[in-house]
Amino acid sequence: MPFEDDLLAECRKLILRHERHAQEIRDDDVRRSRRTGSAHRGDVKRPDYWLANRAFNPYAVRSSASSISYAIKKSLRMETYSPYNPLSYDVPKSDGTSRTVSVFSVADSAVSRRVYKSLLEKNQSRFSSYSYAYRSDLSAHDAIRHISSELTGRDRIFLAEYDFTKFFDSISHDYVWRIIADQGFLISPLEKHVLNSFLDTTLQSRDAYCHRTPPDARGAGLPQGTSISLFLANVAAWELDRTLERLGVGFARYADDTLIWSNDYSLICKSVDTLSNLSQKIGADLNFKKSHGISIFAPEGTPVELKSKPRVEFVGYKFDNTGTGMRASVVSRIKRRISFLIWANLLEPLAKGQIVPGRVAPSVDRDYLVMLLQIRRYLYGNLSESKLRRLNSGRARRIHFPGVMSYFPLVTDLAQLKELDGWLLHTISTSLNKRGRILKSKGIVDLPVPHGLDGDQLLKAFARTSRGMRIDLRIPSFVRIGTCINAAANAHGPNAVGRAGGPLHYDYGM
Repeated sequence: MPFEDDLLAECRKLILRHERHAQEIRDDDVRRSRRTGSAHRGDVKRPDYWLANRAFNPYAVRSSASSISYAIKKSLRMETYSPYNPLSYDVPKSDGTSRTVSVFSVADSAVSRRVYKSLLEKNQSRFSSYSYAYRSDLSAHDAIRHISSELTGRDRIFLAEYDFTKFFDSISHDYVWRIIADQGFLISPLEKHVLNSFLDTTLQSRDAYCHRTPPDARGAGLPQGTSISLFLANVAAWELDRTLERLGVGFARYADDTLIWSNDYSLICKSVDTLSNLSQKIGADLNFKKSHGISIFAPEGTPVELKSKPRVEFVGYKFDNTGTGMRASVVSRIKRRISFLIWANLLEPLAKGQIVPGRVAPSVDRDYLVMLLQIRRYLYGNLSESKLRRLNSGRARRIHFPGVMSYFPLVTDLAQLKELDGWLLHTISTSLNKRGRILKSKGIVDLPVPHGLDGDQLLKAFARTSRGMRIDLRIPSFVRIGTCINAAANAHGPNAVGRAGGPLHYDYGM
């Protein structure tokens, strides 16, 4: 494939991402204007780093794709290629801290992705089958299946859970090159030149940006935000994976997240020694503040001689003796998103004194209907309630599911899904009751469906338009969509059903 095609594909990806964001803001403006009765206009902003240099603006790059492609190919051919310095921005983390991420120019991102694909295609078989990150043949879903099959139903087993401190920021360049040279990784002189060029870049802020500076000879750290770093991160962990395999312990590694288990306590101790020794070689120290250390995985209440835990978490999932579910942080984020949708539609305008009587005129509370549609789209994607029920009854067939639950096709914990259904019904019911009380206090007493319905009635509610068309007001269900997606994953495999990025790539605010 010509490099210009790669460059244009990178432009299209970034432009589509930005235009989807703009469309979401526009759609939200329309909904807010209807709810409040006054015009609402959100601010569609282009990323700040687009202003630092035209090379970061996909619209500008697209307009000059032919000349940029020619210049890049020429520099690669002469081995004089040097990427623009990446720009930095901070991404907040769940623990209150932030992670500094780098953004490379559009053309450099296209070069990085092409080299990454070439290196991966030639060297993927060199990686451990228990290393699941940044590969085309394995995914986070495969890691979850492996862990679930090993831990579910166990009465007791020893676990070791350790995290690295700033894994990408600390990886030794010399160590990575030694592994590549000593372990038979295939890499051409041009690819080596490109890798070195990316490793030599200097991370800069937008305000003081200079696209070319002398090479950074720091000797450690992989620039985040570029594809080749994903390949190099797996190379850095190659010796760790092989050593754990030779020890005979069970393990799964996704980037710097490593879970190790064994029936033999001495082997678990040896694996921790291995982690400690190789972390020094890699250059990334173990983070003992975030690491859970060694424990016994056993059902709650089981007598044990060491500290125990009834469940363990890995990427977006949690495992216990009975099955696989979503980890607590995932559940919290899903609840926050749905709570926001309920608040924004049912209560926020009323709290600000913005009441549009036409929204609660017969025959249906339109803000309630919009809220249901938003929650349904969040959970189900573009599936309707009727289509989902047909899928569950076997009368329709669908492999790909675009909703948020598609990131979790391997959930088998029905108790967790039922708890979420109960929470959703309670939250909607109490919010609807509060909305009704506020509306009545403002003189609107003749409230339409679903006002006045109890919880059981809300679960199966319908209404009709002024023209007699049936409106589905049934509350969405975690159990229904979770059961459907899990059945599809069993039939077609989780990678055919779930989102390719897996739970780590789930945008919790979508």
